[in-house]
Amino acid sequence: MKRISFLLALFLFIGHLNGQTLNNGFNCSTIIVGRDASASGHVLIGHNEDDGGTQVVNFYKSYTNNNPADNVVMTNGALIDQPSATLGFIWLEMPGQNFADSFLNENGVLITSNSCPSIERLGEIVNGGIGFNLRKIVAERARSARHGVEIAGNLISELGYNASGRTYTIADTKEAWMLSVVRGKHWVAMRIPDDHVVYLPNFYTIEEIDFSDKEKYLCSPGLEEYAIIRNWYEPGNGKFNFRKAYGSPRSAESMSNIGRMWTGVNKLSPEKYDIDEEMPASFVPSEPVSIEDLMNILQNHYEGTELDDSKHYTIHNPHDNKVMNICAGHQQMSFIAELRNNLPVETGCRLWIAPRRGCVHAYMPVYYGINDFPPSFRYYDDISRVNEMHFSVPEDMYNRENGLAWWSFIEVTEYVDENYGEKIEDRRDYRNKLQQEYFEMAEEFDNEIRNQWQKDKTKALHDISLFNNIIFKKALESNSRYLMGR
Repeated sequence: MKRISFLLALFLFIGHLNGQTLNNGFNCSTIIVGRDASASGHVLIGHNEDDGGTQVVNFYKSYTNNNPADNVVMTNGALIDQPSATLGFIWLEMPGQNFADSFLNENGVLITSNSCPSIERLGEIVNGGIGFNLRKIVAERARSARHGVEIAGNLISELGYNASGRTYTIADTKEAWMLSVVRGKHWVAMRIPDDHVVYLPNFYTIEEIDFSDKEKYLCSPGLEEYAIIRNWYEPGNGKFNFRKAYGSPRSAESMSNIGRMWTGVNKLSPEKYDIDEEMPASFVPSEPVSIEDLMNILQNHYEGTELDDSKHYTIHNPHDNKVMNICAGHQQMSFIAELRNNLPVETGCRLWIAPRRGCVHAYMPVYYGINDFPPSFRYYDDISRVNEMHFSVPEDMYNRENGLAWWSFIEVTEYVDENYGEKIEDRRDYRNKLQQEYFEMAEEFDNEIRNQWQKDKTKALHDISLFNNIIFKKALESNSRYLMGR
């Protein structure tokens, strides 16, 4: 306890000098659960999307395109060939943001990411390189998670990654991968063992690599040799460690990263770690992990630990903790991808989505088979406009009178934030009751839709959209009732 007290005092002092961590690239948390590590026997991905400033999250559904353009023009000017057809996907879009969007495609391939700054300041970049476009290209083409890694790796090796560094989580109904990329043409990917889980903060967690094991690791050519040339790794000092060679020391030493990983790992691991100990990149959990377990971790504010300087909300809003929480103040969306195997993607793959913050809002079940999202959940009717206008955001996007459902979730969150300590207990009860209703509705609908799928797929798809529209309506009505009672 003395050790954690000393470390905490030191890091809080440094944090005071450096200012809030959200301005320093510490954004997003991801939890990866292999299918044999989950209570349901399916791959689960939990993700908090953290981005500062006023933001909007739009929900879009795209379909297979058999007549795409001949090529894709990258944001910075590079040109790549387009395949003869592109896949459909659900797109969780954050206008104006380079690295905040998440995708789930028609093959059940999910892609999301965490900022992971690298030590690289040079890196080979060709024709402006690739960054923002990477995940959408994977969504449009990937047949599986491994295929998605190969697509991304080939593009990075060809064009160079044009940001400092990042770890992408790419998963499907059978397996999950972490793809860690460095500015320039270097990258490594690790397949998560089926019986393991991962907590991923904002530093690289891939460490030693078995270059001969192509089933578990994929990487760019010369990864180790380049680190030697740059004096980031000395072979005489032990085995090559990607995190230590390529990762930003500042990120690895940040208490906002250490604290989140310490909390996430200790919530799931049978072995409990001190905050100053090395924590594993992946591990077998103490017990099978459920969706509810992931929700609880994604909502965590260090309650019951010395990192919670709000003292369980009695001193200030926990989102103002000096050490960034897993449930951060600049969280814009929390979701859990439930990628169920041996079912059609339309009925088997679901996103449980909590707009703005998961500690305030229930996670809505959204089936991949939804025909489209309600008009109030998306700014554009024509999805071709989304890519065209992503970096040319109209001022009306952030007008709270524009009819977007997003502002309903914002208003509830802001109301709770006015006095979090006094309001959160009642709000949590309200949220939990709604969450339980969602679970029960989804379980009942699951049984119905599987039978309907066998009889009439067209009718089943119609029913999926009808179900999800009921969920969205229920969420908005719940927000309204809660605000009316304030």
